[in-house]
Amino acid sequence: MPPLRLLPKINLPVPLRLLGRFLLGLAIGVLFHYMLYRFSLPVQPFIYVAF
Repeated sequence: MPPLRLLPKINLPVPLRLLGRFLLGLAIGVLFHYMLYRFSLPVQPFIYVAF
């Protein structure tokens, strides 16, 4: 049984494919970095906790 393909295979030149994968990885990395940054912030600002 052939593997399930959700999108049709598009034949692109290798440099274009590498650039696309790099940009996709960069976008995923930025997203995860931002999520980790947001989760590390306190729920209330520090000024309210101090007083």
